[in-house]
Amino acid sequence: DGISKRGGYMVGFNNVGFDYPVVHYILNNPRSSVLDIYHKAMSIIKSDDRFGSIIRDKDCHVKQIDLYKIHHFDNAARATSLKMLEFNMRMDNIEDLPFDVGVCLTDDQIDTLIKYNAHDVKATAMFLKKSMNQIEFRVGLGELYGKNMLNFNDTKIGKDHFVTELEKYNEGCCYKRVGGQRMMMQTKRDKIGLNDCIFDYVKFDRPEFDAVLRWFKSKTITETKGVFTDILESELGDVAKYAVLKKKRVKQFSKPSESQIESLKQKHPAGWLSEERLKSGKVSYWWNWNVAESLNVVVDGLEYVFGTGGIHASVEAQVVESDDDWLIIDRDVSSFYPNLAISNRIFPEHLGEQFCDIYKDIYEQRKKTKKGSNENAALKLALNGTYGASNDQFSPLYDPKFTMAITINGQLSLCMLAEKLLTVDGLQIIQCNTDGLTYRCKRGDVALTDEICKNWEKTTRLDLETVVYSKMAIADVNNYIAVKEDGSVKTKGRFVCEGLGWHQNQSNLVIKRAAVNYLVDGIPVEQTIRECTDKFDFMARTKVPRSSKLMMVREDGVEIQLQNICRYFVAVGGGELVKVMPPLDKPEVWTVLEKDGDVVEVKAKTDIDKYKRKGYEVVRTIDKPSPERRIGINAGVSVIDCSDVKNFDWSLVDYDWYIDQAKKLVAFELDDE
Repeated sequence: DGISKRGGYMVGFNNVGFDYPVVHYILNNPRSSVLDIYHKAMSIIKSDDRFGSIIRDKDCHVKQIDLYKIHHFDNAARATSLKMLEFNMRMDNIEDLPFDVGVCLTDDQIDTLIKYNAHDVKATAMFLKKSMNQIEFRVGLGELYGKNMLNFNDTKIGKDHFVTELEKYNEGCCYKRVGGQRMMMQTKRDKIGLNDCIFDYVKFDRPEFDAVLRWFKSKTITETKGVFTDILESELGDVAKYAVLKKKRVKQFSKPSESQIESLKQKHPAGWLSEERLKSGKVSYWWNWNVAESLNVVVDGLEYVFGTGGIHASVEAQVVESDDDWLIIDRDVSSFYPNLAISNRIFPEHLGEQFCDIYKDIYEQRKKTKKGSNENAALKLALNGTYGASNDQFSPLYDPKFTMAITINGQLSLCMLAEKLLTVDGLQIIQCNTDGLTYRCKRGDVALTDEICKNWEKTTRLDLETVVYSKMAIADVNNYIAVKEDGSVKTKGRFVCEGLGWHQNQSNLVIKRAAVNYLVDGIPVEQTIRECTDKFDFMARTKVPRSSKLMMVREDGVEIQLQNICRYFVAVGGGELVKVMPPLDKPEVWTVLEKDGDVVEVKAKTDIDKYKRKGYEVVRTIDKPSPERRIGINAGVSVIDCSDVKNFDWSLVDYDWYIDQAKKLVAFELDDE
C-alpha cells in the first residue's frame, strides 16, 4: 500500500536489463511488427554489453522495480533464476518455457505460452510480496536522501551512502569532472610491501605466530587475490616448521641425470627424487615437492589458516559442551573491520585521513539511530560494505593497500588474543574465524580470560562482544551448530535449515532439520524424518541448460524427457535422472586393429595395448562422431518428478534414503559415541 500511494511502478525480474527496454521500444515505436520486437529482444540477449540497453530512469515512461537487481541476483555468486525462486517459494507448479526460443507458434501453442507467461507473472507477484520490506526500505531511503535507490542492491546502497558522505566533506575526492566526463578517483598500486601495512603493536611470543608475522613482513605482492595459496616449502621460511604441507609430484620418463635434477631444483628448491618399484620389476621415478595450499601454522594441535579475506581455524568432528567445570565462550569484535580502520587511522590514500573521521562519524551516527529504521540500516550497509569496496576495481574507494592492512592486521590481532588465552592452563581454542574466536576454559578461569580480553582491547582499541554457548557440534570450520545458553541455535553451512537466502539451495530440508534436532536435542533422525508432515521438506531440484536435456530413466529402461528444471523427491519405484549433453564438436579417434582377419575398433589406450599384447596390429585410425554425453544426477537414486506438486505421494517416499543422508551429516558425532 505504501508503494502504491507513491505512484505507479512496473515490477519485474530482470526488467531493467531486458523486459523494460523491449517495452520501451514498443512504446516508442507503436507501428513495430512482431518480428521487429523479436529482433529487438534478441539483440539485447546477444549483446556483450549488459548495460548498453538499459534505459535511464529519467527516460522511462514508468518507474521500474527490478526484484532481480534489488536482491543482487546479477552477482555471479548469487545468480538465481525465477524458476529457482519458484522452488524456494514452494509453488504448486514449477514451469519451464515449453518451446524453443525463436519458434513460430500455432494458435494452440500460443494459448499454452500465454498460460506459461501468466504463471511467470504469478511467480513474480508472489516474490514481490516477499520483497516488500526491501522495497519500502529503498523507497524510504530515496525520500530521506533525495536519490532514487529503488533498484540498488545492499552493497551498492552502502557504498553509495559512504561516497555521498565523503563528497560532502571533500567534493571531488571520489569523482572529478575531467573534460566534461566524470572520472573515478582511486589509488592503484603496482606492488604492496606488506611490512608497511602491519601495525606496530602486533607482536608474538609463540614461534608459530611469530614466523607468520615475519613471513608477512618479508613479502611484497603485486595482486591481492590468491597470494597466500600454493606456497612452495622453500618460500615459507620458518613457517614451514609449523605448517601443514601437501606433497605434490610429477612422474619422470626415466631416471633424471644430475643436470636434470639441478634444473628441477630451480623450480622446486626443496624438492627430491623418489623411486618406486613396480610389480613388473621396473622402477618409476618421481620428482616431489611440498606446498602449503594456504598460508598456515599449527599451534597446540589447531591449524590456523590465513587468507586475503580472514583467518580460519576450527576443531573438526567434535561435540564440545559446557558443564559444571568447563564453559564455552565466544568473543566477537564489534564492527571489526570498520573499527580497525577508525582506531588505527588507515585509509585509501586518495581519500586522505578524513576518511577515518567520516567512517567514525557514520559508526557513531548508527549507534544513535533507532534500530530497524531505514537510516540505521543504511548506515550499517555503509560500514560493512567499505572493506569490500576498497578491493573493487570499479569503486571510488579502491586502494588494495588499505584492503591488505585491514585483513592482515585483523588476522594477526586475533592471533595475539589466541596466544594470550593459550597461556591459561587447559584452555582450548575451538574456533578462530574472521572477526572473533571461541574457546573452552575452566569456570574458575573465566575472570582471568576476561582480564586477558580487556588488555587486548586496550592494545588494539577494539571492543569484544561475548556470548556463552552450552554446546557446539562441529563438523569442520564451515559446518557447525552452536547452542547459546538461552537455548537459541546458530547454524552454519550444511546445517542451516532456517532463514536461508533466496539464492541458496533449499533442497531436502528435512535432512538438515533431522541433523540439527539430533545434535541439539538428541532426537533420533528417524523420528524427525518419519514424523515430518511438510512434503516440500522432502523435495529437491535440479536444472540443466537449454543446450542439454533432462531425462527420467525408468527401471524398465524407458526414457522420458522432462522440462529442464525439475523438482523431485527420492522415491521407491521411480526413475533415475540423467543430464544428456550434446556431442562434442571434436570427433572421437578410434584405432582399428587386425589379427588373422579379425578386425576390432577400440578407443581407449588400455584397450589398444591389450590387443597388441594378443598379437593384433594397428591398421589405421578413424574418426567417429562423438556421442551424446550423459551424467547421472544423484546417480543410483530413484526419484519421482513432482514439478507439479500433485505428483507427490507419501506412500512412495524413500524414508530410508533420507534417514541415511541425515546420519551422514551427524556421522562425526555418532562415531564419537
